[in-house]
Amino acid sequence: MSLLATLGLELDRTLLPASGLGWLVDYGKLPLAPAPLGPYEQPPPPLAPLPSPSRPAPYPSPATTRGDRKQKKRDQNKSAALRYRQRKRAEGEALEGECQGLEARNRELRERAESVEREIQYVKDLLIEVYKARSQRTRST
Repeated sequence: MSLLATLGLELDRTLLPASGLGWLVDYGKLPLAPAPLGPYEQPPPPLAPLPSPSRPAPYPSPATTRGDRKQKKRDQNKSAALRYRQRKRAEGEALEGECQGLEARNRELRERAESVEREIQYVKDLLIEVYKARSQRTRST
């Protein structure tokens, strides 16, 4: 309902273009006012109230005190901190396990490298002995 209608006035369209508000009526921004009521006419009945929603309101009820909200926030923060600590602890344990596995693999690889170095040294020594034996055989002949 427009302001003019609540005052019982009708919108005079001849005045609108001069005042520059004609576009409001044309585009539906300003509704046309109903004709004023006659002396024996009844006003239209008010709109029926909307039924109350079946679900609760999304906002806390006014009965909830500030202390309750603070306590709820505190509990929520406490549980979030607990989840964070548990997640960090699990990550630390996973890293610790991975570290131990890598250290064991490192030991195995070092032992294998030492074994290969010993084998290389053995083959070198064997070749030196073979060359010495050949050189002595060629001298003795």
